[in-house]
Amino acid sequence: MAGSEWIEWRRSFPSRSLSTLAWYAVCATLAVLLVRALFAGEPAVLDSGAHNPLADAPIWMLAVACVGVVPAVLSVARRPRVGANHFALTVRPGWIRTLVLPWSRVAEVSMVEIEGERYLVIGLRASLDRTGTNPAWPDRSVLRELAKSDARRAGHYDVAVRLRDFAGGPESQMSSLAAFAPDEVHMKNHLPSS
Repeated sequence: MAGSEWIEWRRSFPSRSLSTLAWYAVCATLAVLLVRALFAGEPAVLDSGAHNPLADAPIWMLAVACVGVVPAVLSVARRPRVGANHFALTVRPGWIRTLVLPWSRVAEVSMVEIEGERYLVIGLRASLDRTGTNPAWPDRSVLRELAKSDARRAGHYDVAVRLRDFAGGPESQMSSLAAFAPDEVHMKNHLPSS
């Protein structure tokens, strides 16, 4: 979506999130069936008259599987997001939080490729300006993944987003952000030309 006051990158089809959800569903179903096969014949009461906790194992496994599916469903429903206006850059690297990063705090916005995966990486200024959202540990999951591949390049950035989660080419994506970024924000495209 684009407008004179706000842009937001179009998201691509959520194939990665859907495949994760499908794998989780298959593995959780197999685990529930296995626990049910192992413990379905357990008596509810032991010979001593006490309650048999093993008889509850299938129900507890089903409850754990249902709770575990929540992040996978949320990753399909709350997809990564990149948007901008003249005040701030808005980024949701995962499904947990949307970060509002005022341009006054953004030092650099770059596109990099590490081991075949393309990322939008954002570096923030160290300043007394505390407006906007401060990236926390859950917001840096993509950055931690990037650091496993190349810690040297990921070390001075604060937030990262996978570019495969968005439709469009890197040139148009970067130019849409540059239209709203002030001159003091360094905009760099380190991707190889295709």
